[in-house]
Amino acid sequence: MSIARNLMSAAALALVAAACGDDPVEPADELTQEESAALLRGTMSAVWAGSLIYNTEDSVAVRCQQGGQLKGVGKLPDEDFSGDTVRLVVDYRFTPSGCGVTEDGMQFTVDGNPGFRYQYAIEYIGSTQEYDITGGFSGGVKWKLGERSGSCAMDLTLVDPEPVGETVKGTFEGTLCGHDVEVDSTGLLPPLD
Repeated sequence: MSIARNLMSAAALALVAAACGDDPVEPADELTQEESAALLRGTMSAVWAGSLIYNTEDSVAVRCQQGGQLKGVGKLPDEDFSGDTVRLVVDYRFTPSGCGVTEDGMQFTVDGNPGFRYQYAIEYIGSTQEYDITGGFSGGVKWKLGERSGSCAMDLTLVDPEPVGETVKGTFEGTLCGHDVEVDSTGLLPPLD
């Protein structure tokens, strides 16, 4: 065998070994679809069940279940009456800060990125006893789950909402943490009262 052929064989072997070696760029931490839904539900549980720090005409702050807080700025739930029609609108931008929440056995710490917008409107027409319901999430948050961390962008719209007793049933569809999702609305909407 010639020296040139030995060098080519050695160079080829080195290239194959390098290709099989560790990739110096590690993949970013990502949440699964199930973890993404748990993050959303856990964060909204802080909105509904967190202990109130303050509540003013256009802002609110709550303590999260496992520490930290979540601040909201926006339009308070406001009922508007016009003839036989009642309309309730909620439109808030929420900014979590070290907000610790647990959902489905997972404990997240959530921070603003810069935060997320939550919109919900319900209109009831008395003469026809019909509801018109809209809702959605947009924006994003930063999260930590165990040793993993990352960010989660959200763009979700409420689809096929239907009043059932004291609640509204439906799904939020769109993108959540990089996944195309359909998330059941349970725990993500305020009660009908």
